[in-house]
Amino acid sequence: MASYVYTPSSAVTTSAIIATDKVQIATTDTAIQYTTSFPNVALTGTITCATNTTTVTGSGTLFLSELNVGAWIGNTAGSTAGIVKGIANNTSLTLTANSVVAISNATARYSPYGVPYTIADANSTIIPKNTIRYSIIVGQGNIVSFLKNGAGVDQISITELGAPHANTGTTGVFATPNFGGPTT
Repeated sequence: MASYVYTPSSAVTTSAIIATDKVQIATTDTAIQYTTSFPNVALTGTITCATNTTTVTGSGTLFLSELNVGAWIGNTAGSTAGIVKGIANNTSLTLTANSVVAISNATARYSPYGVPYTIADANSTIIPKNTIRYSIIVGQGNIVSFLKNGAGVDQISITELGAPHANTGTTGVFATPNFGGPTT
């Protein structure tokens, strides 16, 4: 279990990639607005996939170095193509099921941590100042994006609850200035 300290601002800042399924968020003298979503990482090159096949073909892609079995891939709008079952080479991979959306020679996004999702009721959730919210479901591998809502300059903390899933790491992405790193 790791805990991260952030200084929110009027610009959106993102948390660490979460290694567990739920977190606790604590505010001090600043209310925040937050949402949860998958890390928005662009794949190199372009991909093509159809809804009647499990095959994804790349052009200028680096599947072997950028993806892993179990990774989620989708279009730039965040719609799911599928979960990687196997990687043949840098330009060909297989999904666990037929692609959910068709992508034609377009840029794609990926999350190495599995199926990403956005919690519908978190899209504009505000946590008031001096509040602790327990057991916020965020999904393993996702991030928490937040911004300051109102006056105040103090910090917030995001604490992972539960044991990390296998084969995941957590790295902090801090707002400026950096007031600390992961604590245990």
